Amino acid sequence: MTRHRHRPRLLSALAAAALSFAVVSAGAWSTGSGAVASPELSANTASTPDGLVSVEVSPSDGGAVEPSSLTSFGITLTNGTDADLPAGSVSVAVTTARITGTAALDAWLDTTGADAAATPAGTTVVRTIDIPELIAGQQYVVSGLDFTPPALGFDDTDAWGSYGVSAGYVAGDTAAGGRTALVWRAQGQPTSATVALVAPLTVPLSYGGLLDADELAELTADDGALTTQLDALFGEQIALGIDPRIIASVRALGTRAPESAVAWLARLEAAPNETFALQYGDAEPAVQAEAGLDRLLTPSSFSFALNVADFPVVQPTETPTPTGSPTIGPDDVQPTPQAGSSPATASDPSAAVTPSDEPTPTPSPSETPGQAVPTVPTMDELLRWSYSLPSIVWAGGAVTDADLAVFAASGGTVTMLDSANTTDTGQSVRASATVGTAQTLLADHGLAESLGDAAAATTDAAFESAIADVNARAAAIGTEGSSGGTVVAVLPRGVDATLPALADTVNALRSLPATAQTSLAATLAEPPAAATLGAMAPDSERVSDVQVLLDEEQDVTAFSSVLDEPELLTGRERATLLSSLAAGWLRAEGDWGSAVTAQQERTDTVLASVRVTDSSRINMVGGEVSLPFAVRNDLPYPVTVVMEASPSNGRLSISGSVTQEIAADSRATVLVPVQSQIGNGDVTLRLQLFSTSGQAIGEQSFVGVNVRADWEGIGAVVLALLVALLFVSGVVRMVLSRRAKRRGSGTTSAAPADAPDSGQPPGGEPPVESSPGRQETNG
Repeated sequence: MTRHRHRPRLLSALAAAALSFAVVSAGAWSTGSGAVASPELSANTASTPDGLVSVEVSPSDGGAVEPSSLTSFGITLTNGTDADLPAGSVSVAVTTARITGTAALDAWLDTTGADAAATPAGTTVVRTIDIPELIAGQQYVVSGLDFTPPALGFDDTDAWGSYGVSAGYVAGDTAAGGRTALVWRAQGQPTSATVALVAPLTVPLSYGGLLDADELAELTADDGALTTQLDALFGEQIALGIDPRIIASVRALGTRAPESAVAWLARLEAAPNETFALQYGDAEPAVQAEAGLDRLLTPSSFSFALNVADFPVVQPTETPTPTGSPTIGPDDVQPTPQAGSSPATASDPSAAVTPSDEPTPTPSPSETPGQAVPTVPTMDELLRWSYSLPSIVWAGGAVTDADLAVFAASGGTVTMLDSANTTDTGQSVRASATVGTAQTLLADHGLAESLGDAAAATTDAAFESAIADVNARAAAIGTEGSSGGTVVAVLPRGVDATLPALADTVNALRSLPATAQTSLAATLAEPPAAATLGAMAPDSERVSDVQVLLDEEQDVTAFSSVLDEPELLTGRERATLLSSLAAGWLRAEGDWGSAVTAQQERTDTVLASVRVTDSSRINMVGGEVSLPFAVRNDLPYPVTVVMEASPSNGRLSISGSVTQEIAADSRATVLVPVQSQIGNGDVTLRLQLFSTSGQAIGEQSFVGVNVRADWEGIGAVVLALLVALLFVSGVVRMVLSRRAKRRGSGTTSAAPADAPDSGQPPGGEPPVESSPGRQETNG
């Protein structure tokens, strides 16, 4: 086949090559019938020098060879070392016998520990090409190697099926090799294997637990990852495993959802493909069970992402409530309503009813409409989808018998798992199987690996080589002599980069000569064969990492009690945790550690978002004061905290805790009342925040306090003495003043009997003046 999508990228790389070689003359290789063209040799810089010399062989048309066809090969030589290699040669050889069964094909393709440059036993060399000096860090492409079937050693007597091809490179002391396979299709031969195809519909691993508007706009743009996937898969006979995160993300945005995302979701709904639900975030189910869960994780809440303003409101329809039921007379004519009572007469039955000349209008609905109701969706509404297949749990890694019980307890009716989990050897296991009493679908491991390589290919050579492996493997499956049955082939799950050759891979699957496609529903209906698990062991390190993440989620759950609505935190934490457990990390093993670290950092940020800020040493003057402590809330929600303080010694006593609400994304001062007890000295206060339910929040804080309680006592004594002194002084002055007045009165002589009338009344009492004041008398 000819691929066009990546051809411009490959041609531009070759155009920028440091070296370009002319056409190698026909005399440069050994003679052989069927040589129809001379190859071309060109060079470009290797993208990732790795210290190795590698050889990649890529046949055209998926490696299919028919009696009248012309097969073209490309050979890519990469010098990833830092040393130039001398001139050498490449020998192309084809096996003389058919490869029967996938075990034999795996053995042929696996060159680990073998002398890949040597011509393998049971092969015939069909061509040798001279290769010039290979510069360090350069990649050389040999193209235009065209063969007729006789040139490859095929004739009508050869059996239909897979045949191996090797390319051995030798340059001085350096040797390297690569292998692939062809499928010889003699006239009238049937197709090899019936295959049911399954593809995930999810997002790259770099995305979180819920997609925002910008992310959805990017993913559903014309060249976005989701658009590319749906374009490639729409209408094909491929069952789609849909990540519910995508559906919930679009719906949770309400009116803010990008138009492209809304259109994409509508198009998905209209797709004729079979569908089933993946775990949310495409979380890997087996590792959850192996980490100790008895139920698979599911989303707990989306309230953190829902905004009432993003959803239209519905005005309730009011039902008219007339004061009386009109009577329908003959001929369906409604009589004129009788005059009713006025508001005054309604409260006074004795009031006269005054007829009115005007008819009473028909009662109308209440002029005060009911309160508008927002149409904020529930979690069930956000996730709801009409899937055509039963609940399938797609496990990507090692699966044990105990895992199957967890899947069933979580509502799974069928488990789809890698065929490498089974202990059956010697030939491919057909998809429909039972493990104990559990219904399973076994996805062919080899086909999955080859399809993953094809979809992720970034060069024509890599793509053609991977598709040839797919074709040869399907042919090998058909020649195993088994009792038949469908093989399930799965496309790779999300990785950090969009699968660049996904559409080309789907197109190639449609036209592969060694396969016939069927539906996944039909595969599920096939009689199952018994299978036994245990060939793959769980990754203990990955399981340990997941247990740590699960423990930290429990910490967030406890911490969330500082909120009136804890689900605002726990819902977000669960969504991000599920996305961190994505099955795509199994294919990107080197990045799993960074995914775990990123999730832990997010959790640590949440747990540290409410805290007592650093406080300097406090000087306490007085016997009873309120000490101020600052509390920071970095969450976008208000929290309620209880601060408890305990002293390191008896110089201070604290009567109780202090409860206070801290606004969202703010800092507040909490005043803690304390009382000095036995004098001066240093005290360390231990501060701890709690939720109102008693859950400790954050780390403890310690603040030093200098207690100077006697300063207040001395000041009070001095003040009391001053007041007493002033009081005594005033009393003394008043006594002295009165005594002085008495002495003045005693020196005055008594009046004579014949003295003139002094105007005093009898008894000697002086008159009392009424104004302006009272005249004092000496007693």
